[in-house]
Amino acid sequence: MRWQYPWVMWLAVPWAAWLVWQLRKFPNKWRLFLRAFALLLVLLALAQPTLRVWETRVAVVAAVDTSRSLTQADLERASTILRALNHARGRHELIVMPFARRPRSLTAEEAAQRKLHYAPGEDGGATDLETALQQAMAALPMHRVPKVVLISDGKENVGSVLRAAFVARSLHIPVDTYALAGRPRPAVRLERLELPGQIYAGEPFSVELLFSTDQRIHGRLEFEADGRALGGTPVSLQLGANRVLARIVLDRGGTFELKTRLTSSQFRLEFLQALQVQEPKVLLVTPDPPVATGPLVAALQKSRLAVEVAPKLPERRLERFAVVILSNCDLQGLERREKEALEAYVRHGGGLLVIAGENNIYRRERHEPDDPLNRALPARLLPPRSPESTSVVLILDKSSSMEGRKIELAKLAAVGVVDQLRPEDRVGVLTFDNSFQWAVPIRRAEERSLINRLISGIVADGGTQIAPALEEGYRQIRRVQATYRHIVLLTDGISEEGNSLSIAREAAAERITISTVGLGEDVNKAYLQKVAEMGGGRCYLVKDPSELARILLKDVLEHIGSTAVQKEFKPVVVGRAQWFEHVPLERAPALSGYVRFETKPTAEVLIRASETDPLLVRWQYGLGRAAVFTSDAKGHWATAWLNWEGYDLFWTNLVRDLLPRSSGTETRVVYHRDRNSVRVHYRLAEHVDEPPDTPELFLLGPEGFHRKVPLVKLAPRQYVAEVDLGKRNGFFRLRPLDDDPRFPEVAFHQPETELSEFGCDVPLLQQIAQLTGGQFQPKPEEVFSPRGRAVPATLALWPGLLWLAIAVSLAELWIRHWQRSGRDVFAPASKPSRQEAGAGERLQPLPRAQSLK
Repeated sequence: MRWQYPWVMWLAVPWAAWLVWQLRKFPNKWRLFLRAFALLLVLLALAQPTLRVWETRVAVVAAVDTSRSLTQADLERASTILRALNHARGRHELIVMPFARRPRSLTAEEAAQRKLHYAPGEDGGATDLETALQQAMAALPMHRVPKVVLISDGKENVGSVLRAAFVARSLHIPVDTYALAGRPRPAVRLERLELPGQIYAGEPFSVELLFSTDQRIHGRLEFEADGRALGGTPVSLQLGANRVLARIVLDRGGTFELKTRLTSSQFRLEFLQALQVQEPKVLLVTPDPPVATGPLVAALQKSRLAVEVAPKLPERRLERFAVVILSNCDLQGLERREKEALEAYVRHGGGLLVIAGENNIYRRERHEPDDPLNRALPARLLPPRSPESTSVVLILDKSSSMEGRKIELAKLAAVGVVDQLRPEDRVGVLTFDNSFQWAVPIRRAEERSLINRLISGIVADGGTQIAPALEEGYRQIRRVQATYRHIVLLTDGISEEGNSLSIAREAAAERITISTVGLGEDVNKAYLQKVAEMGGGRCYLVKDPSELARILLKDVLEHIGSTAVQKEFKPVVVGRAQWFEHVPLERAPALSGYVRFETKPTAEVLIRASETDPLLVRWQYGLGRAAVFTSDAKGHWATAWLNWEGYDLFWTNLVRDLLPRSSGTETRVVYHRDRNSVRVHYRLAEHVDEPPDTPELFLLGPEGFHRKVPLVKLAPRQYVAEVDLGKRNGFFRLRPLDDDPRFPEVAFHQPETELSEFGCDVPLLQQIAQLTGGQFQPKPEEVFSPRGRAVPATLALWPGLLWLAIAVSLAELWIRHWQRSGRDVFAPASKPSRQEAGAGERLQPLPRAQSLK
């Protein structure tokens, strides 16, 4: 026996003194002894004596798996096992501890219904047997024979239960185990799901799935992203491996969680996959006004292509755009720097589309043998194809209104035309005011320096008489034998028509074309347009004199067998392309002109303009693709196409065909199961500039989760970001704060491993029981059997002493009650004598308090 507070026994000394003192004067010794004994019992209880005994009662903690790897039938069986244990426990103790990712307490509903439910929220997405066993051992009460019961399917995916089992064995705590069946393995398994490296909004893409099955199955495969159905297809799976190819489309960019669902009459399976869809940006470079480019821009934007229109190429960062379109741009007029930037852009993965237009004029003095842009294009611009000579007459207004800047620009424009002519061509310059004069009589263009000196000597003065000069020009050029004969009339004033219209008709009949150029506002527009229309040429109304040289040169080259072919033609499809599938090219209307290009040997001609000239040609250049469309996409040569039902689809599909299929940055996601973390590797291509400062990344996850993630540079052009997911599952995105193509957004789906676990790990549960000295699948009554074990326990005596003191006090009170009624419970039952009776009568008058002494 041990006393916890032995010093309390010193209080027995005053208690003994009090007892001796009371014995001298207390008349009723029995009551005194009872009071003293009760006080002594209280003193002994205060000293808290304990007695060492051996305890054989068993305390059992039942750890019950409630993760989502179990079926509802498993939970029912676990509940049945617990009810059987509770019925068999008798005097023993039973504690129930449900667990999944972590241990928890029974809910009020579970306790009331005596029926287990799945662990709520993310806790049900994992099974940690090690922590459950550790917590169960910690929950065992003292001074009881310990035992743990583990009820589970044994499919742990967090921790290692064998570590906890070794601890249980060292503590001599046996673990009995019960096996739950777990989820049955489905008849169909998804072995692989493959997606393209680059997926764009509005563009159908392929999803390749590999299923393996143990039976023949007829079902339906459906796709869903962010709750929106993307369509489906019926599937018929045979025994073994089955490859299924499906095509789906998303109409907007972003990061999505793609849900693939396979349903049949026997089952319903779902698979989740992260999906990144880009909304590509397109740069349209064109000198044309918005009214001309409007139809093309509207068609591309309708197909979820973000279009940015610019009059010239930006100086840097072309990689921001998926495709660059050069529409009606003078290719030879681009700067060397711009050509090199475009060549590098295509070589490193970009898409380039050249829509020729009327501005693409071949110039001999600008031809570069080593043109960087020419290297990237599948076709090269051709010089004029006519081997015969051509003849050009320029009729220039030199009236006094042309004095100053106008006449100087007109002379420069004439010099520019002369410089573009071949030596065998002929040229003449006729000036007029009130009369006409040949500044340069018609002669061979090989005498360039002489011709240019004669043109520079033209001086403005006099009035404006157009008809005589036009007649003279027609009369002289008519005498020249040439394949192409062309007259250009330039004026800034108003003149009488005279016989100009009849001359234009006669010229057209002689295959001589006449174009007119009106400079400024004070011109007879209707007159100039009629002359050009009847003469088979074109009319130009120029407000800015600085545009004169370009327009004059363009017109001359168009009408003397230049690279531009002014005739109506029907496009002829000669190649095959996947994007032709839904484009009604057989109903495409005629185009009214194109620019001559020569196809390179390895390029692919898809559509022809003639037997020798391509209309649409493409090829692969480096990592990118380039294409040339030799006509235009506006109301000049393609006027009829603007009303064609296939216009939008043609241009949209052509641009999408050029979209990059590789990225300038290689990304790789590696999952580390041991610490539930993801490592994202970035590797920048050689042509991508490294950032001066390493950007900070952000991890975005389910339920509003977000966290900063440091990006570490491992080596030149190599970066890594380590993401600790903790105990989270679901859909995650890793991206910089601002869009940066060098560090693209990376999405990944961390699945719940519970959903990929099937069956029961019976060997593991048997090993746990064997290792700890427990039993596998024992009967309920065997669980509470101590099996010869006992644990030392301490029996506290103070409660018994207190109850005994209370009982003695009650006995003393009962004795006092009887004495008040005049009876002595300890006296003999004989009749009292007279003397005693008399004494009793004499004692009656005494006060009641004295009669108790």
